[in-house]
Amino acid sequence: MKKFPNHKNNKIFILCFFIFFSLSHAAAEISTISFKADKVTASVAENKKSTNLIGNAEIKVDSLTISADRIEIFGKDYRYVNANGSVKGSDTEKGYSFQADLINFDRKTDTVTMFGKIELKDTKNDVTITAENMEYKKKQEVMIIRFSVKIINKDINCISMFALYNRKEAKVELTGRPIVKKAKDEFRAGKISVNLETEDIALDGRVRGSVEQVKEEKDDTDKTENQNESESTQNQEEQSNV
Repeated sequence: MKKFPNHKNNKIFILCFFIFFSLSHAAAEISTISFKADKVTASVAENKKSTNLIGNAEIKVDSLTISADRIEIFGKDYRYVNANGSVKGSDTEKGYSFQADLINFDRKTDTVTMFGKIELKDTKNDVTITAENMEYKKKQEVMIIRFSVKIINKDINCISMFALYNRKEAKVELTGRPIVKKAKDEFRAGKISVNLETEDIALDGRVRGSVEQVKEEKDDTDKTENQNESESTQNQEEQSNV
């Protein structure tokens, strides 16, 4: 019995090859891109090009890797990448990793926007950030962070509604009822700037704070001085009696 080739499998192979070739060609002047998933669907119409990666989806753009339950690549020259469902990402070259409910990535402007329950770890500056919305401009290495912001660096804890984080300079600007805690010291102001490298803190507008002073060393010094004075007085009395 003569066996005929499986045209369905051939079509799937050709479609996947065409998608990969198109993405590589479109990204040639912007970035290198590759992907994998359990299932791939695509629309190759000129006015509506899109590729959907479904199940264990993963896409790699240069040194940035993003994984999620579902990833969509669309727009002119496949400019935009949307990922949702257990989204995780990392850039080992730039030194950071993150997780979120949903992200949008604009490959042309090199901007990643995250939504939902966000956690980002910056191994370059030893910083952990949690928030509900974050826009990361990769070229400038600047993060615009919004809502329920928490930034932790060593013994410095920052809390605010909004923050601007410059990774290159390791500096943070906090607004929206900001609070900065360093060890047992606490600072509040309309705006707080923190240099994470030098641990310098600048306060501006409606400044309040509390600083704990260590008194043990001074107390010990006072006790020693009092003891010396007592011994000196006693010696003088003994000499007078003689």
